[in-house]
Amino acid sequence: MTLSNSVISEHYRRAKPVYEALATVDDYPTIGLNDFVGWYIKRDHDDVEAIKAGYPQRGRVTRLDRDYDEIHGRLERTLYAVTTYKTPTAFQRWEPCRYDESEGMTVWQDEPPTPGYTDLQAVPAWGDIDLADDIKPQRGDLDAETKQLVEETLDAYIDEYATLYGTRDAVYALDSVGGVYVFGAPEATLPIADHFSDDPDALERVFDEFLDRSNAWLQQAEARVNERVDGAGEVIQPDWVNNKNRQYKPPLSIHANHDAVVTPIATDDVRYELCPFEAVDDKLVEEAITWANDLTRVEHTGCIESLVATLWSDLYEDHDGWQTTLEVWIEAEREREQERQRKREAALQRRQERLDELDGTLEGHPITPFKEDVYEAVENIDITEIARHYASDAYDTDPNQPRPQFDPCWRHSESGQSCFVDEQANTFGDSKVNAGGGSAKLMALATGILSDADADLDGEDYWAAVDELRSAGYDIPVWVPEAGADRVDGGTYDQMPFWAVRKAAVALEVCPEDAFVDREGKDGTYEGFPGYETYNETLAAIEAAGLKHRREPVTPDEETEDKEQHKQGIKGISIDNEGSSNIDRAHLREKNRLLLTKVEHLEAELSEKTDRIEELRAEVERLRSELITVRSERDRLEVALKDREFEQNPDQGTETKTADSRSALDRAKQFVLFDR
Repeated sequence: MTLSNSVISEHYRRAKPVYEALATVDDYPTIGLNDFVGWYIKRDHDDVEAIKAGYPQRGRVTRLDRDYDEIHGRLERTLYAVTTYKTPTAFQRWEPCRYDESEGMTVWQDEPPTPGYTDLQAVPAWGDIDLADDIKPQRGDLDAETKQLVEETLDAYIDEYATLYGTRDAVYALDSVGGVYVFGAPEATLPIADHFSDDPDALERVFDEFLDRSNAWLQQAEARVNERVDGAGEVIQPDWVNNKNRQYKPPLSIHANHDAVVTPIATDDVRYELCPFEAVDDKLVEEAITWANDLTRVEHTGCIESLVATLWSDLYEDHDGWQTTLEVWIEAEREREQERQRKREAALQRRQERLDELDGTLEGHPITPFKEDVYEAVENIDITEIARHYASDAYDTDPNQPRPQFDPCWRHSESGQSCFVDEQANTFGDSKVNAGGGSAKLMALATGILSDADADLDGEDYWAAVDELRSAGYDIPVWVPEAGADRVDGGTYDQMPFWAVRKAAVALEVCPEDAFVDREGKDGTYEGFPGYETYNETLAAIEAAGLKHRREPVTPDEETEDKEQHKQGIKGISIDNEGSSNIDRAHLREKNRLLLTKVEHLEAELSEKTDRIEELRAEVERLRSELITVRSERDRLEVALKDREFEQNPDQGTETKTADSRSALDRAKQFVLFDR
C-alpha cells in the first residue's frame, strides 16, 4: 500500500457524487462510516444532568449524505456504507456519551442510538461472495482458467438472485476486490414498510424474519450453485451475513489492504477485472454514479410478490397475495408467542404453589424440582464472560463496533470479527451462518457439544452444556423431577426417576459421580449405586431437601430380590448366617469405597491446583524480570535525557546552584519590594 493521505483525501473528494447518489432510497437514508469504525456524529451539549453523570457529549448515527464532509474529514483509507435504508428519524436520536480512552470505545449513558428493525424501509437480500482464501492473494493475476470459473460461478449466483426477485433487472453487483457483493433491489421491501406502517411490532417481526429467511435461502442457493458449476466451491466461499446494519464497501472505496478500488459489475455480462487505484478516471466515476442511481431508483417494488412467494413458500400457496401471507404469518407468530407465555406462566404458578408448600425448605440446596430454576440461572449468566474466556480465540477484536466482536474458537474466521455479543439481549450471534443463542449454546460450541452455531441445542445436548457451565464455576441448581412431576411424553412420574436420584446423590454430595458402577439389568447395562446404604442416604438427603421421591429404602433382607434390585439400581450384598457382623463389614467396605473415590478426586484436584500455582509462579517471575528490564531502560533514558539537556545548556546547572546558595532573604528580595 503506497497511497498518501493527501491522495486518498482527494480521491474521496472526487468520488463524492457517487455517495450522494447512493445515500437515499425514496428519501430514506443509509449510514456511512469511515474505516469501519465511525458510526456516530458527536457534539458537546448542555444537558447538566448528563454532564454531571460523566457524559459530556451526545451522539447519533452518521448519515452518508448530510454527514459526508465530516466522514471525509476523518477518513484514513476505506469508506463503508450500510446495506439497508432507514427512516430519517433513526438519524435524529441523540444520546449522551463519552469516549473511553483506555478501552478505545464510546460509552453510552443508556443504549446506543443504533437503528433497529422498526427503522428499516428498503432492505435488500445481500451477500458477500468471497474468493476462496487460497486464491485471494492472486487477485489481479488469476490464470485464465480460474478467472473463467470465477465468472461462471458469479453468474450462477446472480441467476439465484434473479429467481428470488423474479427478474435479473433487480440484481446488482460490485467487485469488492476480495470478492463480490450481490444485491437485490432495496426498494422491493418498501411495500412492506408501507403496509405495516401503523404496526411497529409487525414491521419488526417481518423485517427480522426477512433477513433470516433471505440469508437461509441464499445458503441453500450456494449448495445449488456448487452442484451446478463444477469447481465453484473451490474458488468462491460466500458469507451470507446480511443484517439490519451490515457494512460494505461502496463503489470507488479503497480496499484496506490493496491499492485497488470497488467497481460496478454488469450483471448481464459478468467480467471479473481488478481495478487498481491508478486506473480511476472520470469515466469510472460516471459509471459508479450510474450504478448508484440504478441501485437506489424506485422501480422494482413489484418484486415483493416474488420475494414473499419464495421466502414464505409454506404459506404463500394457501393464501391470496403477499399481504395476506405476511398477515397470517404474523398472527401465527403472535399466537405461538402467547402460547409459550401461557405455558411459562402456568409452570411458574405450579412452581410458586410448590414453593409455598415447601415453606423455604428448598433454600440453600443445590437441587430443584423446577426446570425453570435451571433456565433462569442459565439466562442470568453474563454471556460476555463465556465469549471472552471460553468461546473465543480473541475477544473484542474491533472495539469501535457497537457490539463486541470476537473470533470464534469452534471455526476459522478470516476477519476475526464474524461473531458478536449482544450485551443488551445477553445473546451471541454468528454472522457466517446467521444464527446464535444464549450462554448454554455458546458453551456448547466452546466445548465441542455443538460444532455449528446454526445447530439446535436441545435434549441431552442442552443438559450437557449446563453441566459444562457448572464445571466452569457457575451456580446452577440440578433439576431433579419429583414424584408426580410431568413427563416429557405427557404422563407423570409415579416416583422420582432413578436417573434423577443418581443426580441428586452427586449434587447433595452423598456419592461422587465416578463412584457409580455398571450393573446389568433387564434392559441392559446401567449405572447403579455402589451399595444400598448410599442409596438410602440419598433418599434421606432428598427428603431433607423437601422433595418427594416415593421410593422405599432398601434393607439387607431385601437384597435377594433380584427384580427389585434392578428396578432400584443398587448392588445386592449377600447376607449369610454370620448375621450382623457381615452387614457391618459390608457397610464398612461401601464406606471405604466411597472414601477412596473421594480421596482420588481430591488428590486429582489438588494436583491440578498445584500445577496451576506453579504456572502462576513462573508467570510472576517472568513479569518481575520484565519489570526490572523496563525500569532499567527507563532509568537509562532519563539519565541520557538529563545529559542531553545539560549539553544543550551547560550554564543552567551553575545558575541553579548559585541561586540555591543565596540566603532565603536574598531570594525573597528578588520578588518582593519593601517600602522604605
